[in-house]
Amino acid sequence: MRYPTRIAMAALALLAAGCEAPSDEDWDPAAELPVSPDAFRAGAEPAYTGNWAGNPELCGNVREIWTIEARRMGMKRQRFCVFDPMLQSATDDGQGWSASARCHSQGRETRDFLFFRVQPNQSQLRVTINDQRSVELVRCPNRT
Repeated sequence: MRYPTRIAMAALALLAAGCEAPSDEDWDPAAELPVSPDAFRAGAEPAYTGNWAGNPELCGNVREIWTIEARRMGMKRQRFCVFDPMLQSATDDGQGWSASARCHSQGRETRDFLFFRVQPNQSQLRVTINDQRSVELVRCPNRT
């Protein structure tokens, strides 16, 4: 073995010898929690997340569903967007979110601005893209 290789192997051996797995007594589960304990509570997803359609009868047709997640959405399997961080606002008639998004449709990428308004009952959503005409959607029941 050459001299530099021996040094590297000796260094690795010293590192391995100094590393011990922590005992169960040293483990503190609270130390691994994020800063906000609410990050993992049930229902922590924004109200706009879920499956939506133009009317309840369309909820059974996967080609008519808008699937909206916290940072991305697929619209009727025709257009897909990834959001920048959302800005949230609240009014008497519901909650609103807005963000810039990178969207893909028909092989083209566009940069769009999205606005979501969820009614207080959280069963209706209005989506506006680039200040065009809003689309009114209803929440589809969760599928198992």
